[in-house]
Amino acid sequence: MHTTIIIDWKGPYTYDEVSELPELGNGLYLATGKLPYQREASIQYCGITTRSFYTRFKEHHKVHEITREQEFWLGDIAYPAEITKYYLEMAESLIIYFWQPELNERGKLNQPRPVTLVNKWFKKCGEPRYRQHTLLKELEDVLSWDGELWRSGNLTVWTEE
Repeated sequence: MHTTIIIDWKGPYTYDEVSELPELGNGLYLATGKLPYQREASIQYCGITTRSFYTRFKEHHKVHEITREQEFWLGDIAYPAEITKYYLEMAESLIIYFWQPELNERGKLNQPRPVTLVNKWFKKCGEPRYRQHTLLKELEDVLSWDGELWRSGNLTVWTEE
């Protein structure tokens, strides 16, 4: 069975901004920035939480290994309507296997189940991003894994003008 998941990503947020949003949670997150020995910022970690993002970040040692230019992208599953840990784990597994974030030791070798992931990107205010953020340009808007082949691509955001 092939599953489709749509994620609405908002960001980037600083750690302090996430602490001011204690009601946000039950989703995915991307932690970006630089590790002590790195020259360029990139996606360092992908994770999920069924609690608030801030509660998760407070106790998460991996997040605190990002010492410079630390930012977070918060993902909310828009489809399917029922947000379960099963769908969160499927999306996380696909991103980790495809992207191979530095701090995700587990999951890099585990092939995901067949799934198509549609990533839609928004500014913190909820306004759509018309161009991808620099750090996320290599994480395609559409990632599809059928168990044998990858398919990927970016979406164009159109206005009604």
